[in-house]
Amino acid sequence: MEIAYEVRPFDDEVRAAYLALLPEQAEAIEAGKLNWKFRDSPAGQGWVALARDTATGEIVGMNGFAPGRAKLGGVRVPAYQSMDTIVTPAARGKGVFTRLVQAFYDAQDRIGGTVFYGFPNDNSAPGFFNRLGWERLGSPPFVIKPLRSGYFARKVLGDWAGFLNLPLSVVGRPRADIRDIERFDERADPLWNAFSAGLYCGLDRTHDYLNWRIFDHPAASYKTRGIFGEHNDLKTFVTTHIGERQGGVIGSVMEALCRPDSRHDLQLLLTDALADMRSQGADAALAWCAPHSPSWPVFRRLGFLPMPEALRPIHLHFGVRALSADGVAATVGPEAWYLSYLDSDTL
Repeated sequence: MEIAYEVRPFDDEVRAAYLALLPEQAEAIEAGKLNWKFRDSPAGQGWVALARDTATGEIVGMNGFAPGRAKLGGVRVPAYQSMDTIVTPAARGKGVFTRLVQAFYDAQDRIGGTVFYGFPNDNSAPGFFNRLGWERLGSPPFVIKPLRSGYFARKVLGDWAGFLNLPLSVVGRPRADIRDIERFDERADPLWNAFSAGLYCGLDRTHDYLNWRIFDHPAASYKTRGIFGEHNDLKTFVTTHIGERQGGVIGSVMEALCRPDSRHDLQLLLTDALADMRSQGADAALAWCAPHSPSWPVFRRLGFLPMPEALRPIHLHFGVRALSADGVAATVGPEAWYLSYLDSDTL
């Protein structure tokens, strides 16, 4: 099989390739997720690398590169997230995966990226870290707060133990000026700047990105609530998602940002979010939060703990590669990066 490689913006042929190669994404694709991901991002245009059988014209491999903006020190730089890697069975063992990503590297003169990052699973991780020059920066920082015993009893003892479904903590609703947020405006920008002042790397979370990621997502539903100051400035917000996953009802804290002087307000918001999860029958609350995150003390006070590998919903790795000399600083180590569930492309 002779294979040709190309890197191109999302178009109708790419959409057809997604439907053929990743049929499990059909519902999300029909809802408009590909347009949202590759065309509608405030960070610009996304790209897709295709591998084509020159004899038949069939697309036998694909890798997507979704655009973003990364905070790198005090500068915003173009970043791309690797996702949706697939090679057909007939083309496996021919180096297609490696050459797809290499084609993206080779196209940087017209793409102009600075940072390349992603969360490869156990199958694709060796290719990224051993052959494609990625720095391995650990795993996403999963933390968990159990809310009911049944989910964990089933994980340890089997399905018969599900009747042991008792509350594991008491969560009360706090008294606070908590508002629903239906759209962010410029008030979110100083909040993000204050939260991230001590962080070197992270995907930029100014208001246009937050609106696109949270409110414009065509295939996921989130709830966002905030606390505002006396001058109507945004002090903190929390975004959550509740759904059935991994054999239970899971509440996910997608994002939890606050100003350095508003950690108590963040604690009130997270307490409110946990109460909401409990009222909807959630078995556990999950989040991504590393010990160097400014929000870590709040998560710990509320009883979140690092999640054991055996309970993790999926085994992921976090990796980064510089696409230009300016991007080398992004590879220094995991403690330089801020990650939350908003960075995941699967939730």
